[in-house]
Amino acid sequence: MRLLAHVSDLHFGTQQDDVAEALLAALTAHRPDLIVVSGDLTQRARTAEFLKAKAFLGRLPAPFMVVPGNHDIPLYDLFSRLIDPFAKYRAHIGGDAGGFFADDEIAVLGLNTVRRLKQKNGRVSPEQMAEIAQAFGPLAEDRRFRIVVTHHPVGLPGEGQRFDLAGRASLALAAMAAAGVRLVLSGHHHRATSGRVDAETSPGAELVAVYAGTALSSRTRLGDGNSFNLVRVEPGRLGVTVVAHALGSGFMPRAETAYRLTRQGWMHERLDAA
Repeated sequence: MRLLAHVSDLHFGTQQDDVAEALLAALTAHRPDLIVVSGDLTQRARTAEFLKAKAFLGRLPAPFMVVPGNHDIPLYDLFSRLIDPFAKYRAHIGGDAGGFFADDEIAVLGLNTVRRLKQKNGRVSPEQMAEIAQAFGPLAEDRRFRIVVTHHPVGLPGEGQRFDLAGRASLALAAMAAAGVRLVLSGHHHRATSGRVDAETSPGAELVAVYAGTALSSRTRLGDGNSFNLVRVEPGRLGVTVVAHALGSGFMPRAETAYRLTRQGWMHERLDAA
């Protein structure tokens, strides 16, 4: 079993410093095997914001993977946005490609879905679909749990839920399904939710989509507040716990959902099941 902490939409520039300290304390207490940060480290891609984000990442208590979000490239500086939109991100955070993490039980690929000409919603490129196949292809014969991380969601977490998805989302899901990916982690919408990817938008894809809320920003969605996810993965099983910030109490578990992979795909599992 592996435990991932899924943190997203830090938005340094609108962060709450007391919440940041509480988040670091919670991550230290839960001792995840990997921390995944799914984009929007800053509010307006300003140098001062990136410096705060870098300092925060330097205090994380476990290995981490970061992908950029649409707020991590300039909005008003059109010259920089067009010529080199990730210049500050690379300078302060590192490479903008996302990266790859693997151990004996999990394999995690980060994809950068941010595009300079798309102000809000991102896109998955044909090259990135090939990258999915290349990254997971060598793992075809083993049982490692395969995970993709994006900022912009590529799958709807269950029927009836409607969120804007990245461009070419259905093609990206098909590439993930072909590569044996079982889980995709995203942010962007500041909503903490999860579910089996809607079969109407991704026929044949047996994936669970997990969205994270905003971890630190004061600009929260009504009723959601600040939160992050704890994701437990093992062969054929998956658990997602939303850990929400409560004033005066720090981050506390709020809701837990469990899934089991069956012949009919991912199904909800009773939390008291053996």
